[in-house]
Amino acid sequence: MSTESTELTAVGITGATGLVGRALVAELSKTFAVVAIARDSSALAKLVASAEAVAVSKPVARVADVCDLAALEQAFVGLDIVVHAAGFVDPMADRQLILSINTGGTANALKAADKAGVKQFIQISSLSVITGQGDQFNLDESAPLQLCGEAYADSKVEAEKLFDSANFHYKFAYTILRPGFIYGPGERSWLPRVSKAIASGQAMLVDGGSRETNVVYVGNLVQAVRAAILNEKAYGQVFNITDGDKVSKKQLFDAIADGIGMPRVKKDLPRWLVKPVCQLVNAATANKKMTAESQAKLARFSPAAFRLAAVNQGFSIAKAERILDYNSSKRISFKDGMDITMKSIKAEAQVEKHNKEE
Repeated sequence: MSTESTELTAVGITGATGLVGRALVAELSKTFAVVAIARDSSALAKLVASAEAVAVSKPVARVADVCDLAALEQAFVGLDIVVHAAGFVDPMADRQLILSINTGGTANALKAADKAGVKQFIQISSLSVITGQGDQFNLDESAPLQLCGEAYADSKVEAEKLFDSANFHYKFAYTILRPGFIYGPGERSWLPRVSKAIASGQAMLVDGGSRETNVVYVGNLVQAVRAAILNEKAYGQVFNITDGDKVSKKQLFDAIADGIGMPRVKKDLPRWLVKPVCQLVNAATANKKMTAESQAKLARFSPAAFRLAAVNQGFSIAKAERILDYNSSKRISFKDGMDITMKSIKAEAQVEKHNKEE
């Protein structure tokens, strides 16, 4: 770290060029000495430059792949805090690739953090670790980890197991945050696929879209991270993080349809029919190499897509409200978060259209 930031707490953010990472760099740079860590040097340079205007200390960019322990060890030098936001979320990608990044990358990050002598490690996990494929109602953090056969969810389960008392032998404290489906400006994982399906008329509700969903605006997740940093009450703790609003699948799809100016979804199928179809598609494509186009087409039949559309996802955030002061007055509501997000998507589409016309 530079001399100008020696009196500030140094916070390293892995996956800094992703949705969560970008938001963390922008916000935490206001009060901490931020080190942005990612694989793409060009994207890192742009990210750091964009954060300089509000930063108390010029953010530092360090190139490292979480699958490269030696590179991570170099990137973590001088850090006080590590926020591990790196991850791979493509539901149709190779299972071993997902595990190597999400589980293996976390193992490397823990080792590198220990060598660097950090004070705290904040793990960005996922509510999928306790969801499985069954309905959940007001589920809290005491629920057991559950392998469900979905590569992403299972990789996050295996990553969380690294923090079990039997496996955790590091000198620093840890905090685990479990967000739901994350949305916000620049989201590239699930929202574009749903938007495209709605725009093309391929999207459908399951059982009328009556079940609860578990989304979280990226800005709310960032505030939870900020509240957890060096918060001794959060040491060794796990927190569910959502917007805190009761939002049905239909409300989510309606908000997206309204945001992109398309008709609301009317197609509706029963869950008893949708579930076996998704299971058959996934069984037929398991461990098979596919083109990016094929992956994109089949993503709507993925276990993650089934969870988003057909599984009741009710989670309690009472613990976060109590310990992290994550209350409604400080959170952005689902309505406001979606308004911000969809306006951003519209603006991006207009820019893309303009560029194509030139």
